[in-house]
Amino acid sequence: MKIIYFFSIRLVLIMILWSCFFHAQNTNSSLEADRLIKSTEQFYITGKSNNVLNYSEKIIKLSQKSQYEKGLSYGYFYLASYYYDQAKFKQSIDYAKQAQKYSDYLETDETHSARISSLLGSNYLLLELYTLSFKHYRKALEILDGKKQKTPTDLLTESAAYSNLSYIYENINKPDSMFYFLQKENKILKTIDFKDDYVQNGCSCLGYGNYYLKQNKIDSAKNYYNKSLEYFKENEHPCKIESLMGLGNLYASQKNYSEAQKFYDQALKNFDHNNFPDILSELYRKIAELKISQGISGEAKYYQDLYLKIHNELDERMKKERDFALNQVMREEKIKHDEEVKNTWRTTFIIISLLIIITGFIIYLLKKSKHKTQKTIEITEKLIKEKELQEQESNKLKQQLNEAFDEIIQLAKDNNPSFYTRFQEVYPKFQAKMLKLNEAFKPSELTFAAYIYLGFTTKEIADYTFKAVKTIENNRYNFRKKINLSPEKDLQIWLRNYIDAE
Repeated sequence: MKIIYFFSIRLVLIMILWSCFFHAQNTNSSLEADRLIKSTEQFYITGKSNNVLNYSEKIIKLSQKSQYEKGLSYGYFYLASYYYDQAKFKQSIDYAKQAQKYSDYLETDETHSARISSLLGSNYLLLELYTLSFKHYRKALEILDGKKQKTPTDLLTESAAYSNLSYIYENINKPDSMFYFLQKENKILKTIDFKDDYVQNGCSCLGYGNYYLKQNKIDSAKNYYNKSLEYFKENEHPCKIESLMGLGNLYASQKNYSEAQKFYDQALKNFDHNNFPDILSELYRKIAELKISQGISGEAKYYQDLYLKIHNELDERMKKERDFALNQVMREEKIKHDEEVKNTWRTTFIIISLLIIITGFIIYLLKKSKHKTQKTIEITEKLIKEKELQEQESNKLKQQLNEAFDEIIQLAKDNNPSFYTRFQEVYPKFQAKMLKLNEAFKPSELTFAAYIYLGFTTKEIADYTFKAVKTIENNRYNFRKKINLSPEKDLQIWLRNYIDAE
């Protein structure tokens, strides 16, 4: 009996020791993860992408052992920021959404939650999905609006969101809105006392430089580009590269080719330790244009080839990643819709069940009072048969619609003259609803709208209709004006919602 007693005591002590050991291990892992997060944050702020990659992988590996939610969320966030810098938007979006999964932790860390939303907004911005981008920047700002005491990081996140909102309006040629958000960003930056705020200030000056250059206010543009470079000094950052490019563009516009080349060369040197393919391809394009202006055809071709190589690879990848992002959003919306449908069906089922019970009770009363129920039975059978016929007809129509859809897609790709006629047969309410928007629509504009409705991109429409991409962009811009569509709304998504609405 004593042996069993002592054995039991010994077993309990061993279990306690093991528990303490694992608790100590978890605590050590969490402390080490927090230490790595502080180091990675410094690399993230200063734009040292390769260091961010190495440290984020260490944070994730360390945090997985103890399921440390803070470490996992920060690790995936930093990993997402690294892939964003490499213009690999699919991976960046995937990791950012992985970082969002730790909802219990994020409820306690609104700062981090807002940064994840802002990073998603940045990804959608560079994929030119402006509606989705606007939505996520607004979400980040809403999260931070609810905070009573804002940290310097909160203010930097807010300022970055406003900066990128200004970039959206720059891309859609809305200079007044661009300037409005630049001013909001600048107002916040003036309140920040943060040793590494040179990044945000430098990028803010870049934004002003771009704005004034587009307004052809050369002196103001030059002043802000130089201010941006003063902030960065010896530090590396993509905004520094773009400021150098801005000065190159400025001098190129004045036909001061030697000065323009000097700044383009300085921008190229900064790619020794940076990898931003979207910026690099644009730089090669600008240098090629500069060489053409000088009549140096050999060097112009060399830089044109470099530009095309990077641009085509990036364009192809961006198209796939844009499709991925849209499909992902549509899947998420479908899941949300299916859940709503499920809830609706649950409610409907309860109502139908109650109706069945009431119907059964009525039938019982009818039987009791010697009323015939044959008519009720016949009606029920008829309804079942009608339902079966309706289902058969519905399946048949779905099959016909799928076949017709494949047919009109091929007609569109072939630029077949009968494309729009066949399109109207498959989507009979399309033209009537479009003409309600604007009676002055021409057949060519309705055909263009049909391409947009079917999901073709600007480049695809240009390819299939044998027109320049710039022509299609102008068509898209004029079409948006005719339907008075605000810039933050995605044209394709809006058009499908409008046409398909009952």
